[in-house]
Amino acid sequence: MSVPEVRRAGRPRDPRVHEAILRATAELLGEGGYAKLAIDGVAQRAMVTRQSIYRRWPSKLELVTELLHDVSDAAPLPDTGSLRGDLLELYRLYARNLRTPGGPIIPGLVAESMHDPELATIIDAYTSERRARAMQIFERAVERGEMAASFDPGLLIDMVSGFFWYRKLLRRRPIRADQAALFVDALLGGIAAG
Repeated sequence: MSVPEVRRAGRPRDPRVHEAILRATAELLGEGGYAKLAIDGVAQRAMVTRQSIYRRWPSKLELVTELLHDVSDAAPLPDTGSLRGDLLELYRLYARNLRTPGGPIIPGLVAESMHDPELATIIDAYTSERRARAMQIFERAVERGEMAASFDPGLLIDMVSGFFWYRKLLRRRPIRADQAALFVDALLGGIAAG
């Protein structure tokens, strides 16, 4: 027996409004951080009413949670068929993401989450999901025999991610795309099988 589809009352939500709100949120987070993010500012930037936002997200925390979910889903995990190829693509993906208009979002949110327990909760969920996905690169390498199974994929992805966070947050230096091979070969020198 099939269950009838339940439809909400009222007209369907416009996906363009949804995207405009998320885009405005990303821009404002990049410009001023979470503490300065206000629903009024998002509404003005997206050229929508406050009610359009509150109908979708009851708070700015939920709005930012959805934005992070969308950002996480937008970046497919590289699968080139080799550990070296996957790591090169992951490096390039990280470097590219840090140069986009939304690039300052995550480092800024991470910094603010140190003093905001609610924000820390969504940052922890976001980073844990991304970390688990990225670990698959090393898990696949073990399955292909390219890497010894004795290495901990979690530790390795922390090493890779740590490089980017250190360069971006502490040294405030660019992630140079032309250094991808140098970085990957240095890492592989210690973990490659054989």
